[in-house]
Amino acid sequence: MRSHANKTDRLSKARTLNAASIHIKGAIHMNFILKRMRLVIFLAVSLPALFCSGEDLIKPSDGTVRYKLSNFRMNTGITGDGMSFDYRQVSEGKGQARLQINTNQGLVSVMGLPIQIKESGTINLRDMFGRARSIINRNQDDGIAFYFIVDLSTKKKQLVSNILRGGSPKVNVPVRELTQEERDEIERRRIASLPPKTLPSGYIRGTATTQLVPGAPIMLGRGGEWKSGVVVSLPTSSTVKVKADDAMRLLTLARADWIAVSQQTQRDIESNPGQFSNKFRTLADGDLVLENDTTAFSADMALAQGSPLKWERYGSWVDVFFLSTDNVSVRVLSRQYGKSKVEFVPLNELAILNRTLTDQDNEQAKAGFAANVANLGSKTASLSNASGSMKMVAGLANTSSSPKLGSTSSPKMPVKAPQLGSVRKWSDQTGKFGIEAQFVKREGDNIFLKRADQRTISIPLEKLSDADQEHLQQEEQKQAMEADNPFGDVIDGVAISSDIDYLRSMRPKLTIDDLGWGAKSVAICPKNRFMLIGRSGSSATLVDLNSGQKLIDSERMDHMGNILVCGFSKNSEYVVLGGYKGVFEVYLADGNGKLELKGQHKLHNSEITTLALSADSKFAFSGERENVARYWELETGQPIATIDGFDGKIKATHISPSGDQLMATDGKTLKVYSVPQEKVIATFEVAKSHVSGQAAAFSPDGSKLATGDSYKIVIWDLVNSRKLGVMEGDGINWSMSFAPDNRHLLSGANGVIHAWDCDQMAKVQTNHIGKHFNVQAIAVSNDGTLVAAPSAFKTVVVLNATQ
Repeated sequence: MRSHANKTDRLSKARTLNAASIHIKGAIHMNFILKRMRLVIFLAVSLPALFCSGEDLIKPSDGTVRYKLSNFRMNTGITGDGMSFDYRQVSEGKGQARLQINTNQGLVSVMGLPIQIKESGTINLRDMFGRARSIINRNQDDGIAFYFIVDLSTKKKQLVSNILRGGSPKVNVPVRELTQEERDEIERRRIASLPPKTLPSGYIRGTATTQLVPGAPIMLGRGGEWKSGVVVSLPTSSTVKVKADDAMRLLTLARADWIAVSQQTQRDIESNPGQFSNKFRTLADGDLVLENDTTAFSADMALAQGSPLKWERYGSWVDVFFLSTDNVSVRVLSRQYGKSKVEFVPLNELAILNRTLTDQDNEQAKAGFAANVANLGSKTASLSNASGSMKMVAGLANTSSSPKLGSTSSPKMPVKAPQLGSVRKWSDQTGKFGIEAQFVKREGDNIFLKRADQRTISIPLEKLSDADQEHLQQEEQKQAMEADNPFGDVIDGVAISSDIDYLRSMRPKLTIDDLGWGAKSVAICPKNRFMLIGRSGSSATLVDLNSGQKLIDSERMDHMGNILVCGFSKNSEYVVLGGYKGVFEVYLADGNGKLELKGQHKLHNSEITTLALSADSKFAFSGERENVARYWELETGQPIATIDGFDGKIKATHISPSGDQLMATDGKTLKVYSVPQEKVIATFEVAKSHVSGQAAAFSPDGSKLATGDSYKIVIWDLVNSRKLGVMEGDGINWSMSFAPDNRHLLSGANGVIHAWDCDQMAKVQTNHIGKHFNVQAIAVSNDGTLVAAPSAFKTVVVLNATQ
């Protein structure tokens, strides 16, 4: 379901509006709900039915915002069946209202982006996938109620609107009066939200221009009272950071009204401000005061694994244990709430006790530190037997005619192809004839040129113009230098089928249906034998591409969340899954086609957005939503390097064929990291904003970068650091992947897969695979013959690019 502000742009924006869906909460079996209720159910919800004990609904207190709901109606249109109602604010006041939906069967929550409630408007709720059922079935005893609430606490809500009901019987929504204790609490909060009314004797209330210096004593307003404190810093011209005498946490207050300065202190500041100084230490940008026996963590500290650290988190210190560090963050083990969890913490959020630093040379103390993390490895290894790991549901064929998923054999490497020259105009000696083409090679007295139609022609050298012969001599010198370069050989070449033709519509090979909560990521193994599908609902599926049979299906892996990235290592020995919760799982694939969990690694603090695997099958380079990319070892999950400083989520990562260079982009900034030098060696701006496009992709050889820009695709030449051109489209490209020829780009849009020629800067083919479905994942096989992508809510289609 989606909400929008008015009716006039409903049809034009129907495909891009914010989607929300209804999900039942209550102690009711889902099958019973589907039979008894005619609500618009979004079956792609990644969580099981939620349970709640009901709500405590209270009549509003004075000064609370109020709304009027009206005109409930059912809608049927091209965007699906749904329901709507109007609302308007009838009284200004405090509180942020939100929508609540209730039925005779239980509470209902709206899934998706939050509905923004303004002064007035229309709320439209509809089914994303056209599976809408009528809200009210006249032949059933179902009812529904809509109303706005303001949260007082986790369970207590204030009703701030009338109740808009539909269906039969009418939904009973009990509302009670405020108790005296609740009235007193509301009044206490109201007073605490205001500066104290009276002033201490001899004090002047602060203003925006009150002169202050760090170390000066002041009074600060807290809970409706004045408390003594001291100025610590002046972050802005209108605010002040202070420490109350009875607290170890700093507060940031407005200078105006919330502080009071004695007349004597004001005179001392004006006459001799140097007499005041701040004596309190904090972490950079921190608010907790460091004790005298505590020091801010530094990247140059050589710490033993398991050394205790203090993490400033949510206004308090959390005890954690050191594991490793890179140039940006520290990998620690936390044990909050009785659970062990690996976290990545920014350097400036950690502190260490001085005695812990001293004990780094004490062998007995170091043994104690090691004990803090001693069970980490065994606990991770035992996850292979935990419920929620991928399990076999059918054995994989292990015959000579069927390649094994775990086979270590590699495809035969082709002979290194000559580097094509740039497209240019070639002329003969007379100047009457010419052609635009790329130089391929020279054999004897003949040269070979590739035309725009990809056909190669042979021309006697003597018939070329003098200018062309001079240009050819320069090209040959350049190629000779490349041939002498000991670092120029590509080690991950793949044999590309000569039957591929992206200019023609690709043929469907097979369709995989009934994928539970829907596909989020796809990958094809190097030998085109298997396909891996990461799904919503925290699960994954392995498919035999010859038969279309689902060979392996996982149970729910709630520790990972939705599987947003997946992949096969180049040697097919590893299967990698990455989830919404920042966790990777690495599986070993043996000769019998079984998957065995090798390791589970918490490598990101937010959802994983991209994954690249190295040519030697030893390393991975992944990105996350929180603007960070990490390079890590597949065998151990050990982080090696972190690249940060991006403005948005990481959209694409790349490991060079030689493995010595990494590239990552958020769609705005491209960063190049040298593995031997352990630092970022280059930064380029490839767009004005990271939000202008939804996807990006590197070519397999790293020579090109494609970035989305609204409906356009921008192609960059990374060898020469220049923009090659722009390809115009007619819709948003939600996913991208280069073909192995480094020339063609495949992109997923609204129900289609586009094929683009990055040399000709043109779209060459459109393949329709679905209807009104944003293709947000796409995979191309190593030989370029197969293309896989989600084609509908629960379906993945595999296309054959050979003719």
